[in-house]
Amino acid sequence: MDGINLIQDLAIVLLAAGFAGALCKRIGLSVIVGYLAAGILIGPYTPPFSFVTDVARIQTLSQVGLVFLMFAIGLGLSLTKLGRLGLPTLIATGLGAFLMLNLTHLLGVFVGWTSMQSLFVASMFVVSSSAVIAKIVSELKLSHEAYAQRALGITVMEDVVAVVMLTVLASQAQAGGDGGGGANVGSLLATLSAFVVLLVGGGLLLVPRLLRRLDGRADPELQTIIVAGVLFLLAICAAKAGYSLALGAFLLGAVVAEMPQKTGVEKSFAGMRDLFSSVFFVAIGMMIDIRLLLDVWPMILGLFAFVMIGRPIAIGMALVVCGTHPREARRAGLLLTPLGEFSFIIAQLGVSSAVLPASYYPLAVGTSILTVLATPFINRNAGPLLLAIERLEPRWLVHALEAYHGWIQQAQNGSTSPLAWKLIRSRIPQICVEMLLVTGVLIFSRQIFSMIETSPLAHWFEGARLDYAFWSIIGLITLVLLVALWRNVSAIAMILGESLGGSTRLPAPAIEKTLRTVAGLALGYWLYSILPLDALPVWGWLVIGTAALVVVAVFSSRLVYWHSTWQSSVQQVLSEDPDGAAGVRATARVALDQGLESWGMHLEEYVVHDAADYAGCDLAQLAIPSRFGCSVIEVERNGYVITRTGPDLRIYPGDKLLLLGQPEGLAAARTFLSRDKEMVDGSAEFSGSILQTHTLPAGPHSGQTLASLGVARETGVRIVGIHRGTTKIINPGGNEPLQAGDNLLVVGTLDELRAFRRWLRGGGETTPPFPLARAST
Repeated sequence: MDGINLIQDLAIVLLAAGFAGALCKRIGLSVIVGYLAAGILIGPYTPPFSFVTDVARIQTLSQVGLVFLMFAIGLGLSLTKLGRLGLPTLIATGLGAFLMLNLTHLLGVFVGWTSMQSLFVASMFVVSSSAVIAKIVSELKLSHEAYAQRALGITVMEDVVAVVMLTVLASQAQAGGDGGGGANVGSLLATLSAFVVLLVGGGLLLVPRLLRRLDGRADPELQTIIVAGVLFLLAICAAKAGYSLALGAFLLGAVVAEMPQKTGVEKSFAGMRDLFSSVFFVAIGMMIDIRLLLDVWPMILGLFAFVMIGRPIAIGMALVVCGTHPREARRAGLLLTPLGEFSFIIAQLGVSSAVLPASYYPLAVGTSILTVLATPFINRNAGPLLLAIERLEPRWLVHALEAYHGWIQQAQNGSTSPLAWKLIRSRIPQICVEMLLVTGVLIFSRQIFSMIETSPLAHWFEGARLDYAFWSIIGLITLVLLVALWRNVSAIAMILGESLGGSTRLPAPAIEKTLRTVAGLALGYWLYSILPLDALPVWGWLVIGTAALVVVAVFSSRLVYWHSTWQSSVQQVLSEDPDGAAGVRATARVALDQGLESWGMHLEEYVVHDAADYAGCDLAQLAIPSRFGCSVIEVERNGYVITRTGPDLRIYPGDKLLLLGQPEGLAAARTFLSRDKEMVDGSAEFSGSILQTHTLPAGPHSGQTLASLGVARETGVRIVGIHRGTTKIINPGGNEPLQAGDNLLVVGTLDELRAFRRWLRGGGETTPPFPLARAST
């Protein structure tokens, strides 16, 4: 009966989520609000509607939803996308989070929270909902505004901040600390960085090969199953390492986002993501006691006001500091107010770890729902609101902000870097990554060894052989990275020696030698601090160390080659833009849209839906410019952009049209493009191409060439083969004549074949058709 009860509970959860989500979408709200409301309604705290019998099992399924949700968020974030966001956006995101953390800490001092409680509440408020913001930007037609692009960039980066905060909070909660101290948090962040780099580095090395091999087999089913298995494996690895399941799923999504197969994986996982993420949000709603929600509603209103004021101020100040114009910074700050899924996850963690009281769970959900409801209204009326703020702003502050913005722009346009810095700045990130990889390999080697020790692989070794085999492999991997690390350090020492030697009286070789000595001592101390010395006896490490020195002396070139191969593989993956030109084009369209307001024109995107009655028609038949005064300036199809939108360009389902025109013309064109085809009968099910053979009778068609007959033009069918006596002509050309008695192999739909038979009868009688095969469906 347990299985039947689970199916019953799952049916109730999904139906409630579906009806509530559809209702919220109909009235213009996010479906997440509907999922939460459904969970509250069918949860254990709202009798007599407590239909779910086993809440714990639904909570377990919600963890699957969390994994898929975080994987989808990771798919939306790639390292190349981070690079396109630029350093100012990254700095603004970090600075905005820092300001919001401090504002919430001050609020916590006033309210009486502990430092750990303040950290949890602040973590709920530092991240916005990327899904809600993207929906608002789309609904308000802001996708081509510069401030909207900045807001979308920041909300993507805030997802990274949220993952880091979630991991830190989970570790702090497990440790039972009340803040943990700066040293512990610093050590935790360093270890987390090492784990992330280790997982991402290994993923960039192995996952592309796996996906290419699966892609070559052209089997989407196997690809989906294997990627799902890898997804859950990495989520478990993150949990075994002491972090959240969400971290492993998020990192795999970020790795797959770099692959050309990203679109296929995204499509194949869309159904599972939607299914289990709805279960996740419903499960969150089921944990909310409606009585607690009623008890804390004054505090919900207070925190709602704090978020709606504090987040725009913090984000706006951060953007202004990074060089954004004050008006644009305020406008972006207003878009970044809605809280979302990460706030629920952090609140759930705080309550389950007993850091936060149970009432803080409905507190977080209630505050989040209010921000989601208020943000669209505020942004629809952002113009008058910002004008009112500017009138109240002191003149001296306005002049100071304008002067600072001008100074930043001037500094950015006129800044030049010294030659030495230009030479070494590309090596510094490589050194950081290599150090984090070594740290990750050595710190998490114990967990890896424990997993191997309990696996069937351990039976292949006897006694201490497993220890030495494992640590020898770890030593070899570490050695490859250390050789590459030392080469980069030596190159920087040489460049600095030459640079400082030219500007001082000290000889360049002496400076270089000093820098190498200091770097060597620092690296030695770093290795000593992270090396698991108690894993082997002293003589064991001496043997491994001696062997390492011999390998470096004899096979140093081979080690460098291995590292270069790995580095080139990673760079090749990162150089492949999975979004095609879409990422670059998003930035270009911001510039394209600037200046259109003076013309009274706007840009708008429209995706051709599957049931469009004009699918397959060309732009000349649609006549959008003459009908609505709009221009189709781009068509995006399967990630590729078609800029030559001539009258003969055909439009198909899934195409994304970029329209340029005035608001009333765009609205009329949108209504026209939203038309569905009429279902006249059920013959559409048999509309695929069919192969048939027909015998050409004596008559007027005999003796003429295919080109002169124009069979395809007259009937729509194609003649793909001619059987004449003992001769078979495959794919005949237009100059091929037809003769009476020829057996013609033709391909077409049922309607086209019917027209072809009528065409044949115009030249005499014909034999009945005999279907050979179904060409496509």
